[in-house]
Amino acid sequence: MTLTEAESARFARQLILPGFSPGAQECLRGAQVHVVGAGSVAGPAMLYLAMAGVGSLLVDDTVDVAPGDAEGWLHVASRTGQSRALSAIEALGAASSLSRACPFGTGSAPSATLVCAESAGVAREAAERARQAGIPHVVAGADGDGGEVVSIPVGSPCYACAARPGRGLAPQPGASAALGALAALELLQLLLGLTVGPAGRRLSLTSGRPEALPTTRLPGCTCGGGLR
Repeated sequence: MTLTEAESARFARQLILPGFSPGAQECLRGAQVHVVGAGSVAGPAMLYLAMAGVGSLLVDDTVDVAPGDAEGWLHVASRTGQSRALSAIEALGAASSLSRACPFGTGSAPSATLVCAESAGVAREAAERARQAGIPHVVAGADGDGGEVVSIPVGSPCYACAARPGRGLAPQPGASAALGALAALELLQLLLGLTVGPAGRRLSLTSGRPEALPTTRLPGCTCGGGLR
């Protein structure tokens, strides 16, 4: 289905970007993104994806809004104690009427996964589920005033191969916002097929400066044998 008049008007500025097209915008409209986590990094990322025209955001978070969440982009202090997933869905609905946010449920068929879990263990598990499902995914995590974003096209080295240990510091709001923006951009490139081949990459953010490096597969990792 071609873009509506409202969609053409809303996305006019990105439709004139080199390499972009109405067909690409239609691709984004049909995409479903499974978002693991709805905290400080996921907030900016989901807002960017919604404003870019991603059709469905499937929010997956089991914790409640905490007082510290009000420092992020989605949650307000009055929602403290409420479901963080439902709070995020409400905020995303208010931000864009051209993107649908809903809870992630069994039987969903996402086009890609964005992992912004605050637990390293949860992030690894979510990334591995996406790998085994054969869908592209991006994993973002903040660490103090920095952090990393790992982009994992289908067939590239897995998250366990690509991730690097952090310092275990509480994320700073500015770093979380920057990482969320970088993660959203990486995911959009995966959805639109703008990455070249199966090569993945890791973006490290240090004191506001990103550095991108290709990822490499660890010897003996099961991801080298294809999907299990």
